[in-house]
Amino acid sequence: MIKVFQNFSTYLLATVFISFFLAGCSNSYIEDVKRGGDYAYQPGFPELRIEIAGFITPEGQSKIKIAGTIPHNSLIFKQRDGELIADVSLLFEIRNTTVDQVRSSTFEIDVTKDLNTSVFSNDLYMFEREFDAQPGEYIVAVSATDKSSKKSTVRKAEAFIPNTNNNVTNITNIRLLSKHEDNSRGFFPVTTYDVSSAADSLRFEFQVTNSDPEKSINFQARLLKFNADTTVGLPMSFTNPSASSIEHKGIDYRDFEIIQSTQRQINRPGNVTVEFVFKNLDRGNYRFEVGTALPEKGPLYKARDFSIKSENYPSVKTPRELAAPLVYLMKDKDHEKMMAIQSDDSLKAAIDRFWLENIQNAALAKNVISLYYQRVEEANKLFSNFKEGWKTDRGMIYILFGPPLDTYQRLRTVRWSYKFNEEDPEYTYYFRSSKTKTDFYPFDHYVLQRNNMYFRIEYRIRELWLSGNIISRNI
Repeated sequence: MIKVFQNFSTYLLATVFISFFLAGCSNSYIEDVKRGGDYAYQPGFPELRIEIAGFITPEGQSKIKIAGTIPHNSLIFKQRDGELIADVSLLFEIRNTTVDQVRSSTFEIDVTKDLNTSVFSNDLYMFEREFDAQPGEYIVAVSATDKSSKKSTVRKAEAFIPNTNNNVTNITNIRLLSKHEDNSRGFFPVTTYDVSSAADSLRFEFQVTNSDPEKSINFQARLLKFNADTTVGLPMSFTNPSASSIEHKGIDYRDFEIIQSTQRQINRPGNVTVEFVFKNLDRGNYRFEVGTALPEKGPLYKARDFSIKSENYPSVKTPRELAAPLVYLMKDKDHEKMMAIQSDDSLKAAIDRFWLENIQNAALAKNVISLYYQRVEEANKLFSNFKEGWKTDRGMIYILFGPPLDTYQRLRTVRWSYKFNEEDPEYTYYFRSSKTKTDFYPFDHYVLQRNNMYFRIEYRIRELWLSGNIISRNI
């Protein structure tokens, strides 16, 4: 059955929901390997990212810990008492599915920032709350409502608190926390699959419960790095990469490097918190895994997948972050020459020169630049996977053409139409998933079905950007 979505954001959210549902039906992957949440970006709504964990205190008290972030640029700020303030309401609903009990709590918060700070700042409001809880399985829903817009965003996650009195050995889900060198707050939970390369340290936390005083627990912890595609989207008129290439496959979980492997033994009964810290990891896709029978996934196996991306991800701020996406508007040699510039000041000057030499109107250039990088950031939020969203084929088309007028998805194929005539081959683009999303391949990776007839429209859209006419004209 074909489902048509007139609203692009609604289509994307529905796609995410369907993918999550299908992944949740595939054996124990969701329980064993955590990836963090996606961005679930919807223009005009507050962005909410959460991380949920069940844990046991040294005193034996079981608790649910809820951490989250809300980007400032997704809220509406108003001036009050010499500050910019956004009024937000947070609602927590904690459901113990083991005994079917529900509790809820509401917090009214003021998100503040200095008047001199841009309303488009990508700073984050961070919150963390703890609640007493009994051992069991939990589903936690968090709702953030911007009281100025009256719009709400709801995110859900699962948590588990082991029972230390049932003589069963458990390893809890792994929490991933990051710390920036200039962040006085210290380590804070990572709520997404993506981790900023600005984080100088990552910490992994989990708990091991041993109720048998006569038994010791031996387990192994490994940090793996996977081979994945890092290339930008190829021109629309090129030939598609071969099915055997990493560009087509996206990421290969069979091809990995063991960054570190450690054996641990716990000899005493009770609950033990274990921590591992890694510093200055290179960009790429990783898995931190813990188990008693690695590399096999035995009954005691947990893992946390994550990806190190650019410094300000999903935003672009530094000269190098701003220069990289210009590959879609520049000739290859010119872009390579720009990216070879080492000095940030010189690179920023080259970027400004590129825009002004083409558009030749400072005011118009400012608007075009703002639109271009707004779409780059949105592409990162909408299509992020094993590589930056702007590098994906859907991200490339989204940046150049904007949201499609009409979209539908059937099986492993997605169609985007930019004209009301959905049969017009110049303005209708097909993307095909290289693999079905499963526990072994948890990504929506779609490859544009390229065609040399796209050369003319590709040239035309670049000219609209480089002349500044993209502001006033449609393709």
